[in-house]
Amino acid sequence: FKAGTMDRLGLGYDVLSERWPELIYVSVSGFGNLGDSPYRSWPAYAMVPEAMSGLYDYSRLGDEPPRVIPAGALGDISSALFAVIGVQAALRQRDRTGRGQLVDIAMLDSMLAMGDVVTNFWSLGQRERVPMVVVGSFRASDGWFVMQVAREHQFEALAELVGQPGWLTDERFATRAGWGTHTEDVIRPAIEGWAADKTRLEVCEALGAANIPSGPAYTAPEVIEDDHVARRNMLVEMPRPDGVEEPVLIPGNPVKLSDVAEGPETRVPWVGEHTSEVLREELGLNDGELEELRAQSVIS
Repeated sequence: FKAGTMDRLGLGYDVLSERWPELIYVSVSGFGNLGDSPYRSWPAYAMVPEAMSGLYDYSRLGDEPPRVIPAGALGDISSALFAVIGVQAALRQRDRTGRGQLVDIAMLDSMLAMGDVVTNFWSLGQRERVPMVVVGSFRASDGWFVMQVAREHQFEALAELVGQPGWLTDERFATRAGWGTHTEDVIRPAIEGWAADKTRLEVCEALGAANIPSGPAYTAPEVIEDDHVARRNMLVEMPRPDGVEEPVLIPGNPVKLSDVAEGPETRVPWVGEHTSEVLREELGLNDGELEELRAQSVIS
């Protein structure tokens, strides 16, 4: 919700904390409730704070327009992660004091924290986006792979690997800025010529052996079939409620603990599935009160 929405509904933190001082109340909005942001009343989807964090402009080249959602709703995901961290901190504080508090997460704040590369480079004096590394996607025999060369020893290894030892004495490549300047006209053709008869995995194995970070650029079906994904239990099948036989795939738990067993996995609750249970246990409402709320469309 936009900041202030829950207050207008009579369900804001100030009202509820008077009755339950131990309440930990989480709010995630575009620009937060605390701090009197000038954008407080703006609605926001993920792309809005992503753009306002400077990340879109940082990733564009020349006069091309900013590319919207380059990282797949990072504004949503990062704000959720920071909300969890905030709740954990508030729980520890409540253990010590017995009191709850408001955990106020602004999506723009989360993006500023996640996309700190924008302000870091500005603080170091970089005013223009100048490529200083070899980075991008390149074609192999069966599709695309990505790679990044950011250190001199990596560039030396790349030159040897793709059969271009002359790069090491070529003045065009004497600096990292030179690598970036000549990626498209010199370096890309050499890399793609070397990779033309190799699969993406073969290319990445060779690059990895040379300590050059790389990886295949997968399609959705390839992600589903990947050995790492399977061995780390990172896609979990869930039954569908609509009669379709093919299951829904949801991300598994990325946090692996050596002394805690994984699972069991459960489906996401249906909308309103636990409403009655929660209102009975937490607010002490009886069946008659619940039915009255349903009749008024307050709950589903």
